[in-house]
Amino acid sequence: MISTSSKGKKIILGIKAFLQTPYDGHTIEPLLEQMESSGQTLPKELVYDRGGRGKKEIKGVKISIPSGPRKTDTAYQKQTKRKKFRTRAAIEPIIGHLKTDFRLAQNYFMGETGPQINALLSATAWNMKKMMEILKQKIIFYFYQIQIGSVSLTV
Repeated sequence: MISTSSKGKKIILGIKAFLQTPYDGHTIEPLLEQMESSGQTLPKELVYDRGGRGKKEIKGVKISIPSGPRKTDTAYQKQTKRKKFRTRAAIEPIIGHLKTDFRLAQNYFMGETGPQINALLSATAWNMKKMMEILKQKIIFYFYQIQIGSVSLTV
């Protein structure tokens, strides 16, 4: 489960490795339980792919699945639906980066908890990378402000 912040920086809120390959609709509830157990508030709406058909709502979270527009939808409603599901499609490259750049595809841990540890470590590395990018931007902005003279260095 990946959340998008206001600036488009995507951070990972919950990740779970499954030993078997369960039906996509059965993977939503364990991720929501993981978010609850880590003290996060559940989202009001969850945008999922077409594989998550089945339940319309889990634990008070509305599950949105892409479908064709209705005849009664206005142009604005069609546009907002399209935009919402495009952001869902933008998550696929993140999963690819986790597998290649953050070693999610390679698991060196044994047992049932091994894949779970590997998934948590790769998600943590992704989030740390995003935090470092934000910190880098703030430091560069601060030094730019010093250079143009708008920030005083007196203590």
